[in-house]
Amino acid sequence: MAPDLPLDPVLIRDPAQALPFDHAALARYLAAAGQTLDDTPLRQFAGGYGNLNYLIRVGGRWAVLRRPPPGEIPKGANDMGREHRALSILSPVWPLAPRPLAYCEDAGVLGAPFLISEFRAGLPLHGTAPLGAAMTPGTARALSLLQTDILTQLHAFDPAAIGALGLGRASGFAERTLRGWSARLHGAGAGVPPEAVALFDRLGQVGPADARLTVIHNDFKLDNVVVDPVTLAPNAVLDWDMATLGAPFFDLATMLSYWAEADDPAGLKAINLTHSEAPGALSRRALAEAYVQATGFDSPTDEADLRFFLALAFGKLGVVCLQLYDKFRADPEGNRRNEKFGAAAPGAFARGLDVLDGGLI
Repeated sequence: MAPDLPLDPVLIRDPAQALPFDHAALARYLAAAGQTLDDTPLRQFAGGYGNLNYLIRVGGRWAVLRRPPPGEIPKGANDMGREHRALSILSPVWPLAPRPLAYCEDAGVLGAPFLISEFRAGLPLHGTAPLGAAMTPGTARALSLLQTDILTQLHAFDPAAIGALGLGRASGFAERTLRGWSARLHGAGAGVPPEAVALFDRLGQVGPADARLTVIHNDFKLDNVVVDPVTLAPNAVLDWDMATLGAPFFDLATMLSYWAEADDPAGLKAINLTHSEAPGALSRRALAEAYVQATGFDSPTDEADLRFFLALAFGKLGVVCLQLYDKFRADPEGNRRNEKFGAAAPGAFARGLDVLDGGLI
């Protein structure tokens, strides 16, 4: 008898729209490593704009196979090797990091490097109202603070003590990150909005010192969290393919850039699919204050540094929007859902300028 699915079937993509992989090739690869791939139907997770995720069974247990999307991959993105290293370091010391089961860097097996990790059951926090009618002001506040609590836990680890120093370089994070996203901006085919030019020019003049260094997720947002559907306790943090050593404020800033508020541009709010506008949800400023209080960070440069990283996070978000919109322009029928990102990008860059002018937090 086929095992029961460990999740709501709505989270699985229609098989007719799923991108298949070579089941036999994967079975041979795992067999050579002493593992058994169970014979189950093709199940690709729905949603997401980056890596492809599949629900599989290995040795009688549910697992997740992750691989980059087809096509050209931006430098530093969709890095399954990086995710494997991060999870190998974090999973023994932090229960929210899924345990990696296998990593293959040989693109000849499935067409791209891939990672297999344990499946974590629970409710993924996708969409504007993941709890539906159960979303009360109290739960909205709790989910708001859940984010800062998770980041506080992650950033409390001493990189040297957990063997994480190999995840990144010890200095120059802000400069490298700014330089990298600026390069991606000018590589976008959709054209560079004037707001983007102004934002990145100003960011180049106000870079902070690299005062703190922690393990960072580097793309943290609420929809990368899986929670217990009853207690809302976190079961897992997902999507570690950009994890590195860096400034903890950039993790906070990235989360805040995905956190919509009422006065955000309409195009930007359309892509911030969290519950952030639900009654009871905390503001960006309140979340920043909660994080700083929980971490105990206290430096005279903290406000200026956080403004730099939040403006940079909005710049990063704008560039990602342009990249996704490029996919729509290249294949409108195949990437119809990416059309909305064209209208979102200018708003993201404008919000970054607002931050540098003293707004938002």
